Amino acid sequence: MKTSIKIVDIKIDIELEDHIIHITNNDALANLLACDTEVRTEQLVHSIKIAYYKLFNKNLEVSDASMAVEIWGHVYTDKFANAVKSAVSLKLIDKLAEKVVERCEIIDIGERSHDYNRFVWDGLASVKSIIAKFLPGERVEITMPD
Repeated sequence: MKTSIKIVDIKIDIELEDHIIHITNNDALANLLACDTEVRTEQLVHSIKIAYYKLFNKNLEVSDASMAVEIWGHVYTDKFANAVKSAVSLKLIDKLAEKVVERCEIIDIGERSHDYNRFVWDGLASVKSIIAKFLPGERVEITMPD
């Protein structure tokens, strides 16, 4: 089922299937993650899991951390490939970058039995907090009053 969810007034297009979700990797997603990336990713993951549960009456069996690092891996790999493509004008590099960009247009996040590379994202989930420190989005610091 194709649908969309709103996070901080930004509409993110998703598709829900049994055992797998698809997130459209477009300007809306980039805009969402441009600021306070870690918190907004957590909000996105949470909202997707709620939508999945409402549709299938069961939890998506993928950890929040694994989903987050997979989203980051696709969003920022896409940006890097586009940057390389525009900076270097070699046909081989262009073709390689184009393949990377194509593979990142839709982020497919599935349960282990339906996602052949789930083990990669599950492995990276254990270092999510370290990865988050390298994210390009502006971080919003929240201080509590004394």
